[in-house]
Amino acid sequence: MDGRINRINFLGMPVDAGPQEAVYDAIEQMLLDGQRHRIVLLTIHKLLQAKFDLELNRCIRQAALILPVSKGIIRGARFQGKPRLHRYNPFEFVIRLLALAERLEKSIYLLGAKKEELEQAEKNLKISFPNLKVVGRYSGYFDGAMEQNIILAIRKSSPAFLLVGQGIPHRDKWIARNQNGINPGIFLSVDNCFEIFAGTEKNTPKKLFRLGLEYLNDVFRKPWKVFAVFPYLYFKFLVLVYKIRGV
Repeated sequence: MDGRINRINFLGMPVDAGPQEAVYDAIEQMLLDGQRHRIVLLTIHKLLQAKFDLELNRCIRQAALILPVSKGIIRGARFQGKPRLHRYNPFEFVIRLLALAERLEKSIYLLGAKKEELEQAEKNLKISFPNLKVVGRYSGYFDGAMEQNIILAIRKSSPAFLLVGQGIPHRDKWIARNQNGINPGIFLSVDNCFEIFAGTEKNTPKKLFRLGLEYLNDVFRKPWKVFAVFPYLYFKFLVLVYKIRGV
């Protein structure tokens, strides 16, 4: 890992701190070292879940990069006097990776989303990144009996980037469980990026993301998301407790 990136402890979980460009430099180096690397985009929900899910906890701790995407993590770390964290917009982060893949003439494999959405996403990606090598795709929501065939197809395609989207249960854990059966490269869970590329979902407006209110982007379509306030209150409580304990 780039020497300018430091792994800090936040609420008992690791998070990577360092300049944004150092992170992208580190990713570029990962593409050249012939190893397997997982990147985890850390949300408050994922952080809290990992406290009770040992497999997810281990999955996060063993990742090559753990990058915060929730504003609450940035604020909480600052409140505790931790080194400055840079917050990543998941969609913009994926765009940077796609641009890097195109520039370095590397390949990607798209896994997830519904069949029609994935096909449209691939078409739109090829318009935006005409020199990007998409070496394969497979939609999500597949039958478990297909899993080994899909892993074999990914291995034969040998992509430099594997992007795993919706329709794959527990995506980060799925990647960690199956990475040894896949050729070396970078593996990343990308949430609803394929749907955004396909035009079936909208990206979070920059103003909402900057304010940490990205959940409002689809709260009217998914009204149950309003209950996310309760885990957030628990998160705030933990931040205060860890601050008092000086951890």
